Amino acid sequence: MRKYFRLISFVLSINLNCATFIFYPENFEKVATNESRSEINKKTFGINVKYKLFNDDVEELPSPKRQNEISKMLENFMLKSGYVSQVKSNTESAEINCDIIYTKKIYPQDGLTFLSGITLLIIPTMFSINTIIDVSFKDKKGKLLGRYERNAESFNWLGLVFLPAMPFYFPEVEGREMHLQLISSIFKEASLNNILK
Repeated sequence: MRKYFRLISFVLSINLNCATFIFYPENFEKVATNESRSEINKKTFGINVKYKLFNDDVEELPSPKRQNEISKMLENFMLKSGYVSQVKSNTESAEINCDIIYTKKIYPQDGLTFLSGITLLIIPTMFSINTIIDVSFKDKKGKLLGRYERNAESFNWLGLVFLPAMPFYFPEVEGREMHLQLISSIFKEASLNNILK
């Protein structure tokens, strides 16, 4: 029984030892994402998403499945932002249309990853992801109402020393919060500029 417990503990410590830290630009103002936005006249939005993926500054072709996942994720965060009543993939029946360019730039640290692998994660490794969301708001006729861009960078550390930090900086949770902040910030500025009226 002890052997199995040790084996399971070892496997869990190898796989659950990462922490993600998000950094926003200096002038980025975080948005309160849990407050009610009942004073806003919420509209129906149509979205058209283009997903760009770069691995170490080399553009890669994302899979159609991943493109669809990104579209659904952005739809979800648009609804959670509180500025949108409904999101449609059909842009003809929407009140406002959004062309969204979602860019993800991954920067792996190959040398550090190699050292980390040899030492079984005693030496930690890291990779960073720069996420850029560019939203163009258009009316039904296709006239550009406004264009906004937000970005953030996440640093993902993997190593045994990060095992205590993992529950507080779990990659999935930090990533969701980052995307919600970026989308909410864009829609807040668009609302202040009367684009969502």
